[in-house]
Amino acid sequence: MQGRDPRPGHRYYKGVVVKKRSLAVFGSVVVAGVASVAAAVPTMAASSKAPITIAYMATLSGPYAQPSVNNDINLVTKMINSQGGIDGHQVQFVSYDANLTPQQAVTATQKMLGTKPTAIVGYSVDDQIQATAQLLKQSGIPVLGVAQGPAASANVVHVPGLYTVVPNLVTSIQASTTYGFSKFHPTSVGIFHTDDTASNADAATAQALLKKQGVKNFTVRSASDQATDTTQQALAMKGDQVVYEFGFPLVEANFNTALSQNAINIPIQGDQSGDFLAAFGLNKPAELTKYAYTPYCYAPVLPTKQAKAYVSAYSAAYPGQSLHTATPYVYDAVELIGAAIKANGGNLSSSSIIQQLGKITYNGVCGTYHTDVNHDLIHQVAIVSYANGFNPGTLAATFQEGPVPASFLKG
Repeated sequence: MQGRDPRPGHRYYKGVVVKKRSLAVFGSVVVAGVASVAAAVPTMAASSKAPITIAYMATLSGPYAQPSVNNDINLVTKMINSQGGIDGHQVQFVSYDANLTPQQAVTATQKMLGTKPTAIVGYSVDDQIQATAQLLKQSGIPVLGVAQGPAASANVVHVPGLYTVVPNLVTSIQASTTYGFSKFHPTSVGIFHTDDTASNADAATAQALLKKQGVKNFTVRSASDQATDTTQQALAMKGDQVVYEFGFPLVEANFNTALSQNAINIPIQGDQSGDFLAAFGLNKPAELTKYAYTPYCYAPVLPTKQAKAYVSAYSAAYPGQSLHTATPYVYDAVELIGAAIKANGGNLSSSSIIQQLGKITYNGVCGTYHTDVNHDLIHQVAIVSYANGFNPGTLAATFQEGPVPASFLKG
């Protein structure tokens, strides 16, 4: 597997599967077959209009399934229907087991396309979108993807109806490197990464961006994605002023512990694994007092009314479940489909939805959505700090994609 997330990158921790930079929380149960109809399908008696069906391409079976996979799409579907639906159309979703491989994604896509859904949400790996691109293009159905890398871009795979609802990978690394350089002005930086295709590429991208910003010296060390001892890699960072890390959560957690145990008390700039470090207690809070990271979307620290309303609704619907494992971008994806339908008077045709997705501006949980030439819909990246603890953490800054130099808005 190649692209934004080419590992699969999952590891167990205390019975919980942890995935490096996952863009979808994994499935709720092992199911027979590929499709699983949503638990809460609207009653058609409530409306004479045809339902809007969202096909959700997720991971529903196998060792990487997790109970919360349908939380966000189920929540937003119920909320929309409780308010009368979208222009009178009730919304339902069907989850399909795309799992993580291109082959499984193709199988699930073929089954899904036979049902002719209104729109598609999901695919968490670049290679899945590449493998299904021809099928998706032929279908003409709008797709709101959650794969982050450039290999999943609409312009690369030539799928005009594909839009991406998470920050692209380069923007996330730009956010992290710009924040770290602007705040700490390091001349020497350590870069730690797991030795897999995506993390190798992330580390190389970060180093190139930091060089452009003025960093002269680098200490670059790697470890296998199953490493349990990263002491030597941590010790190599003793002379550095900031350390960046890219890789699997358990290995990053081990590295953070090694830094702490060896009194290497320097700022750590993490990647999307930061959510897992907190959600599953992979590091002690004392090991993360100088840690900041770039989540795909972590609603509890966002100041907008949309984020606050979402946190309240999610917490009420799923009491006791960590918001570090929520997927608000999936929630926003369904709302975006609704906004595109409303924008053209309730038109459910694929061509209309695709056209409107290319025009609308929508303020969602994760920020403002508006397309660019690559069909990336969101252009903000939050920097979340654990300096004051990771429940919930604090917003350190917001990176707004734009002309160089990129701007930072204080959190």
